[in-house]
Amino acid sequence: MILNHRLMIAIVKRGQSRDVIAAAKKAGVDGATIIYGEGIGRNEKPTFLGLPVTHEKDIILFALDGDSETAIAKAVSSAGSLGKSGHGLGFTIHLSKLLGVPHLSHRQDDRKRKRGLINLDSEITAFQLIVTIVNSGDSAAVVKAAAEAGAEGGTILNGRGTGVNEQQKFMNFTIDPEKDIVLTLIPNSYAEKVVKSIEEAIDLNAPGKGISFLIDVENVFGVNHSSLRS
Repeated sequence: MILNHRLMIAIVKRGQSRDVIAAAKKAGVDGATIIYGEGIGRNEKPTFLGLPVTHEKDIILFALDGDSETAIAKAVSSAGSLGKSGHGLGFTIHLSKLLGVPHLSHRQDDRKRKRGLINLDSEITAFQLIVTIVNSGDSAAVVKAAAEAGAEGGTILNGRGTGVNEQQKFMNFTIDPEKDIVLTLIPNSYAEKVVKSIEEAIDLNAPGKGISFLIDVENVFGVNHSSLRS
């Protein structure tokens, strides 16, 4: 049996996660995980007085039962003011298996593409999440390349990792190079163009430059991409 479970991800302004999580718990979520990052949306200025501006973000992860998805999405959207420009966005991803949450009941799979209460069956309004992992410092080039191809924002996380071409040692200690993880939510109609632009800008096919992959997104809320109003 395929479980009807979701991973909901909400990206909000730094400091709003407490209110968002409290609202989500009232709607049926048991807990959440917060990851700190930075990013810029279409309605956020990249500079102030000529200097680069860092827009700090809270990335909140919820594991939830699919039957509660709509109620939780509404609660998260309301608490984070996600319908307003520049306040953030949220989306859900179908989970094929969920461990460590035994009280969630087993349910039949009901995969449907939808945004809020509106089913998204058309190619124009379905979304993809592009995840790009690159060397530290290359995230700006990823965001720029994505924007040139039609993306209207991105979220950057920091981490560490190493590949076969990046094994480094200092005084016999292994060093894991710093990495930037860039999340770009984009309508399906833009996905291939954006991925190609990122690939060419970073030269992802070269050893040690990074990787990029796409994830199907089921439910999107708080997104103000210009293509949705055309």
